[in-house]
Amino acid sequence: MSQNALVKEQLPTKENNNKSIDNVENISNETTINSEILQKNVKSNATDNKSSANTLLVNDIPIEKDTSTSSIRKYIPLILLTIAILIFIFLFSISFALININSDKIVEGVSVNGINVSGLTLNEATQKLTDVFSKKLDTPLILNCGGYSSELIPSQDIEASFNVSAAAETAFSIGRTGNIVQKNYEILTSLLATKKVSINLQYNTEKLCKYIDDISVEIPGLVVEPSYYIEDGNLIILKGKSGLELLQNETQKLILSNIGSLSSSSCIDMPTKNVDPNEIDIDKIHEEIYSEEQNAYLIKEPFELNVGSPGTDFSISLEEAKNLLSEEKDEYIIPLKITPPEIGVEDLGNDIFAGNLGTYSSYYNVSNYNRSVNVELASQKINNVILLPGEVFSYNKVVGERTFENGFKEASVYTSSGVVNGLGGGICQVSSTLYNSVLLANLEIIERRNHRYAVSYVPLGRDATVAYGSIDFKFKNNRNYPIKIVSYAQNGVLNISIMGIKEETEYEVIITTRKLLTIPYQTKYIQDSSLPSGTQKQTQYGDNGYKYETYKTLKLNGNVVSSNTISNDNYSPLTRIIRIGTK
Repeated sequence: MSQNALVKEQLPTKENNNKSIDNVENISNETTINSEILQKNVKSNATDNKSSANTLLVNDIPIEKDTSTSSIRKYIPLILLTIAILIFIFLFSISFALININSDKIVEGVSVNGINVSGLTLNEATQKLTDVFSKKLDTPLILNCGGYSSELIPSQDIEASFNVSAAAETAFSIGRTGNIVQKNYEILTSLLATKKVSINLQYNTEKLCKYIDDISVEIPGLVVEPSYYIEDGNLIILKGKSGLELLQNETQKLILSNIGSLSSSSCIDMPTKNVDPNEIDIDKIHEEIYSEEQNAYLIKEPFELNVGSPGTDFSISLEEAKNLLSEEKDEYIIPLKITPPEIGVEDLGNDIFAGNLGTYSSYYNVSNYNRSVNVELASQKINNVILLPGEVFSYNKVVGERTFENGFKEASVYTSSGVVNGLGGGICQVSSTLYNSVLLANLEIIERRNHRYAVSYVPLGRDATVAYGSIDFKFKNNRNYPIKIVSYAQNGVLNISIMGIKEETEYEVIITTRKLLTIPYQTKYIQDSSLPSGTQKQTQYGDNGYKYETYKTLKLNGNVVSSNTISNDNYSPLTRIIRIGTK
């Protein structure tokens, strides 16, 4: 019998409507008993029917069992554990931050360019970094290329410096900025993995570029570019020669990388590449030398001067000149047609070159015959050269190539390997003396380099070296009127003056130099089997190296108008060489 049937049998029907109240009470009691039986059956049915998703049918009505309370109870231990961990982390973070925020030390695991500054105060870290990097900046950096070497001292030659204070402050700030979480994160990460702080290298870009440019023309085996000059009515064109070229950008990167790294070597091999000279551009050369003759004239009221110029042109056609260059030669000679003006500047009188704008003298040893010949020959070549306003003087073009055919002799010259005999030894005294006259005349310097080693005929910092095909001395007439070079060399005295018309405003020019550093020379001993055993012979004297700074001061009516640095010059020490006999 079903449960529903059981219930129905106990309920009153239409036929027994009039039963007594006692029967109703009995029915009620029976219903209660039956409800208990029903509940037991429901539980039993629920167990037997798990596949029905906890749903029971009582009187055909679905009943769902509530499982949310039991699920929550299952996760309560995990929730409590999580809360406990969060509270621990929070309390630990606060304690950790308070401990470190009150510390005056840099946190553990912090370094600056590889230098450990952990546990140091800000002042201690600053001092430690200053000591280390100052030593680095004062340590000479040797740049090598073949047999050539040059010494660079970062702090002096390129004004290099490190921003030590900023780096120390950055290291000190680790774990001290942001909120508590950010601070603790930085501190913990520095403990687990070293926190690296970079230091900023500062330097004088202009001086670094000039330093590299200076040494780029001193390395052995350089490429020689085509050049030309005019001599005895002919245009002499030199083809040039293949050779090395210094990779200046790469060299600059190597220098800066070396200075910035404490673990790097004190020597750098400068990168070069083999290059061919440029092709001779005969069209450009013709355009540069071509001119029509102009007569000189002078007008006094208002004052106007034109020194005139000769007409210059090839005496052969341009096509013939190109055919000439098609031949495989090192030197080409093209005859010129020079037409002098009817009235030259020399016809205008000496008034236009009466003012002495700048004069300088140096002295040479007349007993050194070959050197004296070179000095006097170069002096003759630059004598009476006139420069118009805006015109540039080139020492190499005016003096020409130093060859036996041009009258030059062999004498001592400086090379990358020391002092050797070479053609034209002594002509640098003429270029250096001219340089001082040009400075005193307040003319514009276009190109000038100091010697590799110290010279004695002019003060250090005031010399101008030249090498045909690579190093030139150039200056520009930046005045309003023409100038003339007057040079003579005799009886051991070389005197060069710049003559011209004095203008309304003429400055007094004062040139001064300052020695920054002396570099002691070294002595090299060489075993020589040609000398008797036990004997010694000095084959090269030793001379210290120097670093000089040169200034030009302009005065007007006794008052200083300006004072500027015009050059920073490095002179390498000259090694003393002594040969020891082993014969």
